[in-house]
Amino acid sequence: MIEVLLYYIVILTTSVILDLILGEPRGIFIRMHPVVVTGNIAFKLFRPGGKFFGIFLWFISVIPIMIVYYLVPRILIIINVVVGIVVYAYFLKLTFSIRLMRDYAKRILKSIESGDLDNARMLTQEIVRRNVWDLDTAHLISAVIESLAESFVDGLLSPLFYFALFGLPGALLQRLSNTMDSMVGYRGWPYEDVGWFSARVDTVLNYIPARLSSIIISIASGLMGLNWRRSILVAFHEHGNVRSVNSGWPMASFAGALGVMLEKVGSYRINNAAPGPDVSRLRLAIKLFDVSVIIALVITSVLLILRVLFIPLFI
Repeated sequence: MIEVLLYYIVILTTSVILDLILGEPRGIFIRMHPVVVTGNIAFKLFRPGGKFFGIFLWFISVIPIMIVYYLVPRILIIINVVVGIVVYAYFLKLTFSIRLMRDYAKRILKSIESGDLDNARMLTQEIVRRNVWDLDTAHLISAVIESLAESFVDGLLSPLFYFALFGLPGALLQRLSNTMDSMVGYRGWPYEDVGWFSARVDTVLNYIPARLSSIIISIASGLMGLNWRRSILVAFHEHGNVRSVNSGWPMASFAGALGVMLEKVGSYRINNAAPGPDVSRLRLAIKLFDVSVIIALVITSVLLILRVLFIPLFI
C-alpha cells in the first residue's frame, strides 16, 4: 500500500512540475497529444447524423486513445520503473493545465495595463468563443475571468479528481470527453444530435468537480482575505444564470469572491449588483486561481490516500 501511494504522489508531483516548466507541447509533440489525436479522429469521422452515430463517434474517438495512452506507461513501468513513472507523469500532465490559462490571463493583463487593447482582444479571442472586438474593457476582463474559472474545473480540478479515483484512465477519460464536447457538443444542426452523447458525458463527469470547485474557491478567497461568504452565496443563488449545468458554479464563485459582475452580453449576468471588473480585479483573479490550484492539489492528494487505503492498486 505504501509503495502504491508513493508511486501516485511522485507521479502527481512530477506531472505538476512538468506542466509548470514545459507548459503545452510544441512542434511534433503537439501531434502526439491525446486531445489532438482524439480531436482529429472526431473531425475526420464527423458527419451529420443521429444520436446513435454520435455514440459511435464518441467511443471510436475516445476509448482507443485512452487505452493506448494508459498502456504505454504501464508497459514501460514493467521494463524500467523510472522511465515508466516519468512517462506516466507526462501523460497525466497532458490531461490538465495550470500554466496555459494562467499565462494567457497574465499576458492579457499586461497588454491592458500597457494600453494595447488590440493585443488583449486578440489573446482573449483565442480562449473564448464570443466576439471580443466590440467589448469594452470591463467586458473583456470579464471574459478572461470567466475563462479562468471554467478552466479551473475543466482543465485542472476535474481531471485530477478522476485521477485520484481511477488513476490515469480516469484523467484521460475526463479530458478526452471534454475534448469531444468541444468538438461536437453544440446546439443546432449539424451538431445537436451527433453531439448529444458527448455533451451529456462531459456534463456528468464535471458535475461533482464543478460543485467541489465552489468550496475550493471559497476557501481560497477566505485565505486571501476576499469575501468568501459572498463567494458561496453567489455560487448557490446565481450558478443557474449560465446555461451550462456546471460552468456557472466556478464562475459565480469567482464573481462573489472578487465582488464583480461577470457578463456575457446577451447571454447571462452573474452578481448583477456589483461593478464590472477592472485590471486590479483581474490581477486578484489570477491570484485566486493560483491559491485554488494549490488547494485542489492538496485535495487530490487526500483523495489519493483515501482511495489507496480502500483499494491499494496502482491503476
